[in-house]
Amino acid sequence: MSDLFFGLQLAIQAPPHDPWRTRLCNLVRSHTRDLGLQDQRGLFGALCNLLLPAVDRMPLAFWDLIENGRTEYDDWVSGIEDDSAEPWQPDRSGARMDHVLVSALFLVPKDGPSGTVIGEGCDLPESTWTTRATMRQLLGLLPQLDFASVRGSAVYVTPGGEREAFALHELRAEGYDYLLPLR
Repeated sequence: MSDLFFGLQLAIQAPPHDPWRTRLCNLVRSHTRDLGLQDQRGLFGALCNLLLPAVDRMPLAFWDLIENGRTEYDDWVSGIEDDSAEPWQPDRSGARMDHVLVSALFLVPKDGPSGTVIGEGCDLPESTWTTRATMRQLLGLLPQLDFASVRGSAVYVTPGGEREAFALHELRAEGYDYLLPLR
């Protein structure tokens, strides 16, 4: 059976010490161990509830759906984890550092219940792929997943420290140039 990779990566304006950002970081930190099905439902439901109101503060985003996605899932997870192991180097340009990058990654059987939810939810006209309405729709898929059928899931907030943040121009530069402007 083929697996689907579904990934969202969202650049969100959330300066250090923003109460919303603190809630986000606390949510992710409180779910850092292997999670049971109820815990996964709770995490992704709460994540959806936090991210939906933040869509208007997302200048850039990316999402992807890939069949036979095991390698893509593994690449994303290892890439983000490798990046997080590197010491944080703050931007020295003087630009305002007030963005975080939230990544939510899933590996699901294509023919399972979660594959159906994701497949139907991502069946969108290309002209809508980079709209805020699409981001809301895709985020709304997270609490609908049947976590008994999810083979892998991960959530990351980078940079990880509450005092660290990206400058927006960093997220528009090489290395993050796959992120697309939302309209």
